[in-house]
Amino acid sequence: MKKVVLTSNTSWSIWNFRKALMDALLEKGYQVYIIAPEDEYSKKFSNFIPLRNLDRKGTNPVKDFILLLEYLSIYKNLKPDVVLNFTIKPNIYSSLACRILGIQCISTITGLGYVFVRETFLTKLVRFLYRFSLAKNYRVVFLNPDDLNLFVESSIVNQEKAFIIKGEGVSTEYFNPKFCKDNEKSSFVFLMISRLLWDKGVGEFVTAGKVLKRKYGDKVEFWLLGPLDKENPAAVSEKDIKNWIEEGVINYLGVSQDVRPYLCQADCIVLPSYYREGIPRSLLESMAMGKPIITTDSPGCREVCKDGYNGFLVKPKDVESLVKAMEKMLTMEKEKRIEMGKRGRLWVLEEFSEEKIVAKYLQIIQEMGSKSS
Repeated sequence: MKKVVLTSNTSWSIWNFRKALMDALLEKGYQVYIIAPEDEYSKKFSNFIPLRNLDRKGTNPVKDFILLLEYLSIYKNLKPDVVLNFTIKPNIYSSLACRILGIQCISTITGLGYVFVRETFLTKLVRFLYRFSLAKNYRVVFLNPDDLNLFVESSIVNQEKAFIIKGEGVSTEYFNPKFCKDNEKSSFVFLMISRLLWDKGVGEFVTAGKVLKRKYGDKVEFWLLGPLDKENPAAVSEKDIKNWIEEGVINYLGVSQDVRPYLCQADCIVLPSYYREGIPRSLLESMAMGKPIITTDSPGCREVCKDGYNGFLVKPKDVESLVKAMEKMLTMEKEKRIEMGKRGRLWVLEEFSEEKIVAKYLQIIQEMGSKSS
């Protein structure tokens, strides 16, 4: 029985984004191991190996070298046939361990994050590490063509290794408009679901909310749902959130393990991100629930929104463009808005469902197996 490893920077992300892939591999007869830092989701996996030395945001080279040694130790003992890497540090250090030990691996670039938003020494370092570590990967998977082109044009990855799989897959049965019950509301709700980072466009969302609140008053509401990411240099502070609530601009909903009840109550989902997204899962989940969206014409975001079809595209970092799109959605006939949402769900069913995404990963793994045998 072949051993397959899935490794990421949190157990939470594997459970929430890769469980369908894990289940499909088990169904195919693979022995699946999960390698990640320990958290409350770790106990959900039968074959879990904890990573002790992965510091998600840290840049200490000594700690990262210890992480590489930890991967080497685990893989020497486990002897996996295939390793699937997700998120930056596993992509780099698990790939390096696989390269040293001659293990076949596939890395998925789930998004470039804040490191690639600004050109810094850290950006140059990460590019160098990516270039060296990904050189012996069997495939490098990208969620959107912008990220793929950046890596190929920067000579980080060879064109023949680069492969696009659109998104991380959404359960269209779980995220289904049938979950929602009819409810009459007196106000129009714009909902933003995201980690609370400036690069995600939280500031633009709030500023647009202030403009529309002045014009429409209680007829419109602005909801924020998502965690504070205090370790991130682009994090929105608790003080900012508190001020916006006191001003009466936003309703902060905190964090939820099930976003569907909030999606049901929302009329439109907004993500004005200029973060280097892979493909925003929150938008795919919203589309699967039959909701129209507003997002930016930027990498990852533009892959899930056709302007005027299932929502509106706006210019990144442009509050005026965002206000215009939100007002257009707010004043649109309800039937047209519902039709936009239906088109979004149909698109998810055609291109972004879990079944479609998982099949593509299985295809790469099987192809890799046939070439190595």
